[in-house]
Amino acid sequence: MESRPHVLVFPFPAQGHMIPLLDLTHTLASHGLSLTVLTTPQNQSLLNPLLHTASAEGLRIQPLIIPFPPTQGIPPGCENTGQLPALHLIPLFMYSFKELAQPIEDWFHQQKKSSDGFGPPVCIISDFFLGWTQNTAAKLGIRRIVFHPSGAFAVSIIYSLWKYMPHEQVSSDNDAVYIPDLPHPVSFPKSQISPLLRRYKVLDTIFEFIRYNMDLNVESWGTLINTFYDLEAVYIDNLHRVVSGRPVWSVGPLLPPAVLDAEGTNMIERGKPTSIKESVCLQWLESQKEKSVIYICFGSHAFFSNKQNQEMAAGLEASEESFIWVIRDPPSSMPADEYGVLPQGFEERTKGRGLVIRGWAPQLLILSHPSVGGFLTHCGWNSTLESITSGVPLITWPMTADQYYNAVLVIEYLKVGIRFCEGAATVPNRDDLRIAVKRLMGREGEEMKRAEELMRAGKRAVQEGGSSSKNMED
Repeated sequence: MESRPHVLVFPFPAQGHMIPLLDLTHTLASHGLSLTVLTTPQNQSLLNPLLHTASAEGLRIQPLIIPFPPTQGIPPGCENTGQLPALHLIPLFMYSFKELAQPIEDWFHQQKKSSDGFGPPVCIISDFFLGWTQNTAAKLGIRRIVFHPSGAFAVSIIYSLWKYMPHEQVSSDNDAVYIPDLPHPVSFPKSQISPLLRRYKVLDTIFEFIRYNMDLNVESWGTLINTFYDLEAVYIDNLHRVVSGRPVWSVGPLLPPAVLDAEGTNMIERGKPTSIKESVCLQWLESQKEKSVIYICFGSHAFFSNKQNQEMAAGLEASEESFIWVIRDPPSSMPADEYGVLPQGFEERTKGRGLVIRGWAPQLLILSHPSVGGFLTHCGWNSTLESITSGVPLITWPMTADQYYNAVLVIEYLKVGIRFCEGAATVPNRDDLRIAVKRLMGREGEEMKRAEELMRAGKRAVQEGGSSSKNMED
């Protein structure tokens, strides 16, 4: 069997982290590499679409399933951030993965004797939440490349915050935190700094470990980032300087080929199974006029109270625009009668121009459809990049972590979105929503034109000779 370079890929098990790194795995395999994807038993099913596609296309991708290390404080069976009963457990969850270092080393040495044709890997590509894999790679005598699922602007901010901790010098949540080491002045209210950073305590074992992980990321042999040069050139160049001149490769937008190929018809399934048949969703979209639909979705960790839903529903109804609204059912830890309930009669009154999806939606299918003209989003980077690559402008409602940074990038620097709301617990104003939707869908600003320009730039980046395509070849 032909010998190919073998790479171990290690995603962090969170929806927004896994999806782009699995997309990258498919792309690397298409370039002739052999890849092993490491995950735990509860996450194994998330690899199935990729493995099925690889098998059909004759690509060399195999899974490596290692048991999740038992951790006091993490309920049994919780091996993905979406399974955690509370978000405050994420630091402990991150910390627990260091126990996989020895099993990885054992597997590496077994691969030297393996007859599966893969052999030991020459490189580890791992998520930036898994910085400790830098030490594992060094111990095994191979290279480690850090993968960032966020954009270059947000990553520059994250590195700066962990290095300098400027928020510790600010007492009030409303006061500005100025971010060092960026190519231009940037600040955010302290309340918008990631909870992971704000909870940091000196000499706390878990948080010191997380900060150490961030330091190790800077020491990695190189950095892969899900963005493209024409979108974030100044911040990609800045990252190259921040990480001491080590290579920084922009390899995005990382999306299934059908999204970027006008001839494509079949999308690779990504993430969790959808709650609506794609055929039903497509039929509804086909019944709408071009660029007439506002798509509303807030990611995998946002659950709206009934008060929030009431204002959202009233604003959408008053806008008289067509919409698709994705609503997550609350987890068992939330009172079922206080979350996820829509006003009585809302769906009936908006029938025909409104589609409510409870659970998971085929987001790429929706965003890439010609009838969609806007996206009301939490500004997670995957959603942001998917929207831009589809030529769809955004209405922003960031809620936590890097979402605030992405919203600023979208509004102030890329000029492809408008500000609506901020904060996960904020009850929006129905009139503000009506105005924002009418403005975006009425094409009163430059957002639609900019979105279409950036869509074309994103497609050029991944085509032969484009910036991301060249980086992938390198």
